[in-house]
Order: sequence, then C-alpha cells, then structure tokens
Amino acid sequence: MSENEYLLKICVVGLSQDHRKFFVRSFAETMFDDQYLPTLGVDITTKKIPLDNYQVKLILVDAAGYEFFGKLRPSYYRGASAFLIAFDKTDRKSLDVVPEWEAEFKKYVQPDVLIALVGIIAKQYMHREPEVVISTEEGQALADKLGFTYFECDFTTTIPSVDEPFIYLARKAIEISPEKKGKH
Repeated sequence: MSENEYLLKICVVGLSQDHRKFFVRSFAETMFDDQYLPTLGVDITTKKIPLDNYQVKLILVDAAGYEFFGKLRPSYYRGASAFLIAFDKTDRKSLDVVPEWEAEFKKYVQPDVLIALVGIIAKQYMHREPEVVISTEEGQALADKLGFTYFECDFTTTIPSVDEPFIYLARKAIEISPEKKGKH
C-alpha cells in the first residue's frame, strides 16, 4: 500500500430487523434494493472511496444479530477499525439492546475502537408514515451517554444519508491511525 492508501474494517451490528444489510448494501453498492434478506452469520462487502487525499478500501462486515450467532460474532471483530450499531427507529427493542452491543465490544475489542450509533427508518415505510417510537433526541441522548457519535438514515426520504456514518468513521480511523504518522 502507498502512503495515501488505507484498508479499514468496519463492523455493522444490530438486531436483524434493523435492516442492516439494506443499509450496508445501499452504501457499498449505491443501490436501494427492495428485498430484505436477513444476514445468516456474516455478510462481507467492500467499497473503495476517495477520502480527502486518501484512497480507502472499506471492508464492511455485517454481523448477524441473532443470539444463535452470538458466539461467532467476536471472531469477525478482530482487526476492526470501527463499529456501527444500527437500530430501527420504529422498534424500541432494537434501541434497548444497544448497551448490550457496547458490552460485547468492550469484552472483545480494543478500548479505543471507534463506535457510532445509527437510527434507521426502513424503505418499507416509503408509501406510508412510519410509527416512529424513538425520537432523534432519544437516539442522540443514548449515543452521548455511551460516548458514540449519532447518525440517522431515513430511507423514506429521497436522498438518505447512508454515506455519512461510514465516511465519518473512515475519516476518524485514518486520523488516529499510526500509519498516518509514518509509513505503511
């Protein structure tokens, strides 16, 4: 790798109904697929992005939220530069388990790994008003309490902000990377 190239791994977790796969694929493939297929185990996608003066290859690891896969998930965390915890803004349970995800990370990853929280409203509500039960303020408050950065992605709008959390985490990972200060 040259001085201006980075390889970063971002793990995305959350309950299966959080539509993580749709979220990740929408970013990685720049497409909005109407078919939601739950992740069975892990789904790995890559995307190259130009970022500031760098060429960044992101390895996006969508780890299943099912309890059955709980023992396998930590093996996919190794080497991660950052984590995204996704929750469904229409599902209270998906927000309530966020502290459990944080506890899992603390158990298996380095303490300085970046973590962001993203509230998602899925495209399934495109033709009707979703019953949002988690406000932006509540999502932000939990993120603040846990020391995470907070984002929202509303697929019912014409231009969802799906890129923002990935770009933010990539930029922050490069800023704190020891390679940035020296050679690769």
